[in-house]
Amino acid sequence: MENPFANIAYVHKLNAQELGYRGGEPGKAGRYIYISKKLSGLFFPPLSETIVNDNVLLDVIPPNSDDVVKTKFVYHNDKVAADGTRDEYRLYLNSGNDPGRDYYKPEDIVVIVKIISEDNFTYKILHYASIDREYPQLKSLLEGADTRNGTHALLEMKELTFLEDLRKIRFGKKIIPKEIIEESFNEAVEHAPVTEEDKNDTTRVIRSRSFRDLILYFYEDKCAITGKNLVIEYKDFKNLEAAHILARAAGGGSHPSNGMALERNLHWAFDKGFFTLTENYTVEVHPDAMHVSYLKDKHGMKISIPQDSRSHPNKDSIKWHNDNVFGMFLRS
Repeated sequence: MENPFANIAYVHKLNAQELGYRGGEPGKAGRYIYISKKLSGLFFPPLSETIVNDNVLLDVIPPNSDDVVKTKFVYHNDKVAADGTRDEYRLYLNSGNDPGRDYYKPEDIVVIVKIISEDNFTYKILHYASIDREYPQLKSLLEGADTRNGTHALLEMKELTFLEDLRKIRFGKKIIPKEIIEESFNEAVEHAPVTEEDKNDTTRVIRSRSFRDLILYFYEDKCAITGKNLVIEYKDFKNLEAAHILARAAGGGSHPSNGMALERNLHWAFDKGFFTLTENYTVEVHPDAMHVSYLKDKHGMKISIPQDSRSHPNKDSIKWHNDNVFGMFLRS
């Protein structure tokens, strides 16, 4: 079987500050895994240096579960991009990967491995406390790497073959924690100009998959027009997709109201302007496409909208699609 792992792993000894300890007391602040800026770009997807607090959602399997948990990876760059004080990378802990907010303790060591599958990455966190038999060897490897006082290092996977947990990794169900759902509403409907990092294939694909996963969550894995459940799903391939209403290339952001779930054929037809939406959330098929029975049958249909009103299709985005995409197939 082909080796699914990247050839390096990120190893870090946790400290009290990042785990929310203040004055020796836990739970006084948010919890995260601090990522060395020097090493981040060699292991994690690149983030913008000009967009303040740029972030991306990673698929992360925590040490105490097989679930694949959406986890926010942030470059807090306000010291560089704005008048702030931070210039650091963080992988945030949430209710899906640290449910009791007490799983990780200061001085614990985490080993983060990257699993490569098709064009996607999944990160698995392995966790070791001082009582675990692997801990002394991991600590020795960290100190031998001589990186940031023996607390951060990129180690070759061949140095970590003694970790039995590497042979026990499983992919469970995908989890979107409540914090990630709520934070998605802080995203912009319109985004800043596309950055060089967005042009990076890895970052772009991860952003696209995260947007899809959130939109399918809000639409309960059903097409907004046909109302049908997912028909085909294999690993991370799905024929139910997330359509941007205001296209990303034209400045469309990742706010849930700028997307809707569509089966693949309808997504393609929507992007080519064979149909659009009205402000009342009905399907309007272009007059020159009414000869296509597949589309004609859907003319005038009311789409299904999510229960959460914050994720209902944005009216300004719909108007943009009306004005700029509807009928585009005639001009292509």
